[in-house]
Amino acid sequence: MTSRESARHSLYARLEELLGHENADTLMTSLPTQGTQNLATRLDIDRIEGRLDRLESKLDQQIRTYTVTTVGAMTGLTAIFGVIVSLLA
Repeated sequence: MTSRESARHSLYARLEELLGHENADTLMTSLPTQGTQNLATRLDIDRIEGRLDRLESKLDQQIRTYTVTTVGAMTGLTAIFGVIVSLLA
């Protein structure tokens, strides 16, 4: 057993004495089993949020462009169809 595993086992045993088996299990499952170097920091989350905000802005712009293009194309096709119908009538 590694020193880390030994320390976790000792912690669990003490928690079990103080809190009981079920509460000790609940608390131990809430603790990370890996080193804290794998945990996200607030800075990591802020960076991701910034990237998502930029992505959202780009998507908004693309949706606006698509909408304007689609409406323009539909208006043009409607006008062409109107001219064709008026010529046939």
